[in-house]
Amino acid sequence: MDEDKNSFRVFIIGAGFSVPAGLPTAAELYNEVRTRIERNYGTDTKFHRSLNEYIKYRKKSDGIEISIDSIDLEHFMSFLDIEHFLWLEGSDTFSEHGNSAQLFIKRYIGQVIHECTPAVDALPDEYYEFARQLQPTDLVITLNYDVILERALEHVGKAYRLFPHRFSSVGKYSNRIDDSVEEIKVLKLHGSLDWFSNKQYLSGLDAFKKQGVDGKPTDPIFNSGDRYGAYPLVDGERSSEDPLNNVYRLKHIDSFYDNSSPPGVPLILSPSYMKIVYATPFMDFWNGLGQVGGMHLGLNIIGFSLPEHDDYLKVTLFKMAQNYQELNWDMEMLNKLKDKIKVIDYRTDDDGKDELRGRYKFFDNDKSEFFYNGFSSEAVNFIFTNQRKA
Repeated sequence: MDEDKNSFRVFIIGAGFSVPAGLPTAAELYNEVRTRIERNYGTDTKFHRSLNEYIKYRKKSDGIEISIDSIDLEHFMSFLDIEHFLWLEGSDTFSEHGNSAQLFIKRYIGQVIHECTPAVDALPDEYYEFARQLQPTDLVITLNYDVILERALEHVGKAYRLFPHRFSSVGKYSNRIDDSVEEIKVLKLHGSLDWFSNKQYLSGLDAFKKQGVDGKPTDPIFNSGDRYGAYPLVDGERSSEDPLNNVYRLKHIDSFYDNSSPPGVPLILSPSYMKIVYATPFMDFWNGLGQVGGMHLGLNIIGFSLPEHDDYLKVTLFKMAQNYQELNWDMEMLNKLKDKIKVIDYRTDDDGKDELRGRYKFFDNDKSEFFYNGFSSEAVNFIFTNQRKA
């Protein structure tokens, strides 16, 4: 395997990366979330009223009969995202993170995924093997809410950060990047189950101040006596207008999700086809991704099958692949040649393999290679063995 610290590779991680760790599929997630809501609140909730409205909508608009047990979570969340983003429900649009039904769902998505996530020292070996191979020059882009990668990196003692840049100084028109700290860059484009925003709390503080009200607004995280150990996602110099300033991680995430009804809503984008409209807090993560690839030595996609509805990711990957395949392909950089694009997914038959290749048809066949047995130790070896020697 190639363990050179000057690796300059890009990794795109999807849900298939987390399957060997025992995380649920989207179908399993819906059933578990619904069970927990019903156990804690019964069936007379905004969540259930939204389910029934969605069932009625699909029947009358599409002629499709579906039951409450067979609802597709992503379709349903897309319905809710449109409803919320356009303020179709008026007063129920009280939070930038969603309406009542969406907030219910996000709380329990976070709890279910957290409970299914192994402890730092109990992950399958392939995660530690993968983490050991990552280097400070690597960029990992993950579409998952879980903290498996973070736990693997912590277990093997690899430093990482969850934001694009550190700055040594911040100016009116430009910032100076601080590259003195060696750490792997991990960008969670869809948020994380242990991230929370303080924007609503700060708005409450401002309202109290303007109204001359003493004290602070009730908040389970930011006015809880540091019960859950909230700390900023970013550190160092930042612009005061940087939306990442409002994002906090929780140290005591076990304690938070141990509640039968989680007391707060994690900062995650809905598992829907419309999730991009809520991407504002993470826009800095996307900045410049379309220019990635030209000077990188590896481009790897793990467990992401590029669903047809994820056009925003398809455009991003298309741009990366074009840069990677068309720029500097045969030029030695750091005494290396670019490796082939590597795609790791789980496919058991020829039809499934052909479907996956069809979705990535913008990859040059001579400059890409597919591994169909899912994420495993064998896949880690496949990823980190450079087949194009200078």
